[in-house]
Amino acid sequence: MDQNEAPILDALAAMERRPPIGFGAPAHHQGAAIPGGTRALLGKRVFRADVLTPKGLDDRTEGAHVLQRAHEIAAEAWNADFCRFVTGGSTQSLHTVLAAVAGPGDTVLFAANAHKAERAYALVGGLNVGIVPVAIDAAWDVEHGVRPEALARALADHPDAKAFLLVSPTYFGVTSDIAALADLCHERDIPLICDAAWGGAFFFSERLPADPLTKGADVAVYSLHKTMGALAQGSAILARKGVLDLQRLALSYELFETTSPSVPILATLDATRRDHALGGERLWADVLDIAADLRRRLAAIDGLRIFDAGDVPTGAELDASKILVDVSALGVSGYAIDDWLVAKHRVSVGLSDARHLLLVVSLGTRRADVRALTRALEDMVAGLAAGTTDLPLAPTAPGLATLDIDMAMDSRSAFAGRTEAIRIEDAAGRIAAETIAPAPPGVPRLVPGQRITIAHVDWLVAQRQAGAFFLDPMDPSERTVRVVASS
Repeated sequence: MDQNEAPILDALAAMERRPPIGFGAPAHHQGAAIPGGTRALLGKRVFRADVLTPKGLDDRTEGAHVLQRAHEIAAEAWNADFCRFVTGGSTQSLHTVLAAVAGPGDTVLFAANAHKAERAYALVGGLNVGIVPVAIDAAWDVEHGVRPEALARALADHPDAKAFLLVSPTYFGVTSDIAALADLCHERDIPLICDAAWGGAFFFSERLPADPLTKGADVAVYSLHKTMGALAQGSAILARKGVLDLQRLALSYELFETTSPSVPILATLDATRRDHALGGERLWADVLDIAADLRRRLAAIDGLRIFDAGDVPTGAELDASKILVDVSALGVSGYAIDDWLVAKHRVSVGLSDARHLLLVVSLGTRRADVRALTRALEDMVAGLAAGTTDLPLAPTAPGLATLDIDMAMDSRSAFAGRTEAIRIEDAAGRIAAETIAPAPPGVPRLVPGQRITIAHVDWLVAQRQAGAFFLDPMDPSERTVRVVASS
């Protein structure tokens, strides 16, 4: 197939040259009516592109096969056998994949740092979840990937498991040993699902880690909006034939994808694939050169410690476009620094927590951005040293290694049954009835049915004091947590 082609873009351009006279949706009819205040902000062009896929991009019966050809070209670009573009983000993609491999009552293995999207589907889909521990780096207090020996133990403990779902790369850019993990799964004839939301570009650059599909993963989910330039919510499912039933995956896709997908998002997915297939090596050479420059600049600032390739576990690789900064030596939390950077310099980082900042260098990052961030951090560190920058001291927080996952009852029963809200400080020993997943990175620290320990309480209180946003609790003050009601 010709990677120069972009069927969705071409169909959209043809439709704009000869627009239809419509008596259906969308109601704005390509910008004939635009909601007040949005024309000046968004312009009319975005409305002209907002059409339906049938009787817009294609005819009523999809006779031109616009989407189908775009999917086939993208599958070839990633050297896969299957592709579907998704307009509901990688959350929708992951739900689709899980529906294709397991049904109610089936067991699926999840890496302990799986995103809340996976745990949410397990809850509503009635899946039994077996947790596979991840490697925790105590020196940095971050979670890495799954070691092969950990997966081997989990497979032995759950011989009926239908699949294993792994996060690789992690939010911090660290991969797992996909080849070894895939071999373990395939020995039992089950698929390895890779939540590779942050790794969509890996296939297109020799300087990035290996793409999971090339190492034996059966299906990978990529967020093309996170690193590759597509509009937000643009995701893709790529799969290879073998262990996975691709027909069932296609049927599952039809269950979850809206019948009115966003054509602007689809068009950017198509264009992003083309850009990377034709010039990914060049695009990412520029990105990684800028990232290397930023690493050098940050390493020269007193009080900042930079995670580098030498800190990566054996068998793993590091995506060098992700720069993890440990700020604990400064005595203030990453949350406080994040807020200060935005307020004083209009500089925003990818992630902050009690101890870290994560800087994501991507296609849109410019060298001027690197200089602005460096100046801002130098300003902050100098102000702290001189006592002219007033930031709250970071509280002492327990490490992630203290947060055990002990499921005291099944998640659906805990979520759907009688619940009550109590103070977080009083929650030790109780059973959680909601998900708490500070975002980013959106990794649940509590899920419905999980026993809450003293360590969980101490961690949540310390994170709240440091400035965490828990995202999930019903209580906006973040003072309470919903638990299974006392009998």
